[in-house]
Amino acid sequence: MLNLSPSERQCMETIVGMGYSYEGVLKAMQRQGQNVEQVLDYLFVHSRLCEQGFDASAVEECLEMYQCSEEKALEFLQLMSRFGEMGFERDAIKEVLLVHNNDQDKALEDLMARAAAS
Repeated sequence: MLNLSPSERQCMETIVGMGYSYEGVLKAMQRQGQNVEQVLDYLFVHSRLCEQGFDASAVEECLEMYQCSEEKALEFLQLMSRFGEMGFERDAIKEVLLVHNNDQDKALEDLMARAAAS
């Protein structure tokens, strides 16, 4: 096991005792610290988004970008997938969504302008 402090170990055991995996809890603790409530929030939102079919690493990335806001993360993931289906490049999509704060119309305009320019 990793070198966890007694308080980290306590947090870990509490949450793993609720049925979460060590790996998942560890990732959540790396992002949220050892506040049990924050770690649980993160895990809850993470699993809800993954259940909707989004890729786990994409979910982790956008939860980090949006400080664990499920609403913002979901918006971002849906637009990522929508624009991806249109054939736009993943990094470009991510960039325009961040720049335009998930504004679908502005982001799409920007993507189309970039595509036309290249």
